[in-house]
Amino acid sequence: MDIAAFHLPGAWLFLFLLFPKQGPARANDAIFNALLVLAWGLLHSLMARRFWIRAVASRVGEDLVKFVFTLLAGASQCAMLYFWRPVGGVIWGAKGPIYWMLALLLVGAFGMVFYCSVLLDYMEVIGVRGILRRMKGEPPRRPELCLKGPYRYCRHPVYLASVACLWVGPVMTWGKLEFALLVTVYVLIGTWLEERDIRAALGEPYDLYRAHVPMWIPRRTAWEGPEIGGISNRARTG
Repeated sequence: MDIAAFHLPGAWLFLFLLFPKQGPARANDAIFNALLVLAWGLLHSLMARRFWIRAVASRVGEDLVKFVFTLLAGASQCAMLYFWRPVGGVIWGAKGPIYWMLALLLVGAFGMVFYCSVLLDYMEVIGVRGILRRMKGEPPRRPELCLKGPYRYCRHPVYLASVACLWVGPVMTWGKLEFALLVTVYVLIGTWLEERDIRAALGEPYDLYRAHVPMWIPRRTAWEGPEIGGISNRARTG
């Protein structure tokens, strides 16, 4: 159930971006969409805050927090895509070989999001690992920082790939442009908030990582970080 909740929103978003719908250019629709993204963003950010995590953990247990987060985040994203109103027509649209090249770039961006999730321990990210720990009676896993693959070049490759998903693709409509702008702003704000949470969880080891690895623009060479404190070659929390 949780795996389906993780993949359905992603598949829907892929189709939403690859085949953006067109509609009348009405200001009311654009405002409605902005409020829709605002509501989704506030809910998503709320569920990432410590007081929410503590409240959920007190009811279902710490190991099931990510499971609940995945379900609610997936359901809210599906709701946002379902109620989204197309605004205006096509700004530009590729044809022929260029269409397929840009479509493959979109597939690659989504693939990078999945790949980075695997590096973070895919089953942990979607909450299934917590359920297995509950069944085995094992304690919650301590927060760790991933130093694998893209995480050696920039601190948030998942978010970087997610933003790329919004902007690459063979067709750009006015409605898709609005969606891309709004969600990009949310990702930028959300990244700043997550940085604070990770710093609180990992402390000085994350300061070392942050001092050597950029937030967004990748380094030219991979950072060979030492395995100290909360830094290891396994997956980070969050």
